[in-house]
Amino acid sequence: MQFMKRFRFKSSAETPAPGNPRTSLRLYRAAGFGIFLLGLLAGVYLGFPDEVLRQRLVHELESRFPVRVELAEVGLRPLLTLTGEKGVIRDLDGSEVIGSIERFSFSPLWTSFFTGDPGVKGEFSSGSGVIAFSWQRSGPLLMHATDLPVNFPLAGSSPLSLAGILATGQISSVAHLKNTSKSLVDITFEKAVLQGLEAFSGDASGLRLGQISLRMTGQGSTFTIERLEASGGDMVISGKGIFMLATKDPRNSRINLDLSVRPGRQEDQTMANFLELVGPPLPDGGRKLHLTGTLANPVIR
Repeated sequence: MQFMKRFRFKSSAETPAPGNPRTSLRLYRAAGFGIFLLGLLAGVYLGFPDEVLRQRLVHELESRFPVRVELAEVGLRPLLTLTGEKGVIRDLDGSEVIGSIERFSFSPLWTSFFTGDPGVKGEFSSGSGVIAFSWQRSGPLLMHATDLPVNFPLAGSSPLSLAGILATGQISSVAHLKNTSKSLVDITFEKAVLQGLEAFSGDASGLRLGQISLRMTGQGSTFTIERLEASGGDMVISGKGIFMLATKDPRNSRINLDLSVRPGRQEDQTMANFLELVGPPLPDGGRKLHLTGTLANPVIR
């Protein structure tokens, strides 16, 4: 009798429903974590001060790039997307405007979280132009630009600046350059104008350079200028050389560039006459120039 009580079979009504308790527990935990994450994102989205976001974004941009940034409006959108409007990018002194921003957005590079190397992606818009980038914690930085209006100051206290349309641009590098870092810069400008040479060009609108293409490869802070060409403007230019980037202040970057320069299609002969006074002549009628010094204080020989 005792034997039967110990080993009594349960009826079908007493049999528990099939299922793995551990699997159910995992599902409950995943659901709980999902609800917690959604609540956290909603709380951040609804309660995070826009001014704190704006100040933090300006600090991050200025600490990583040699520019001054002004942003008027910043807000947080779903999926931790930071958006804003109306901004200005200036040089380090804050005196020259490099570009204007109509709209921008930043968001996590979600796919990078699965690799253990989180990152961020962003986009700036100005007129019909766009510049997009992605950056990861380990360093890789990718940038692409199309149809972006720009105006770069070229030399310290001088009035020289390069204005035009950045038609296409590609930069592959790292945010903080090391001796082993590899970089690629390949950009094309359209309707480029070198402003500040009115005394030589005789044209108040500046020296028209037409299309400019530049390709550089780099290791660390030293870049080899493989191709520099300008055509379709007042001057026809080609050159190769070395560019040594000063990361703290690009104006102190050093140049060592050999140029071939000859007059292009221009009505005013002021610049053509000036070229006859500098550099040794070349068989094609142009002149050979050697550009050294820094971006802030270039020297032509």
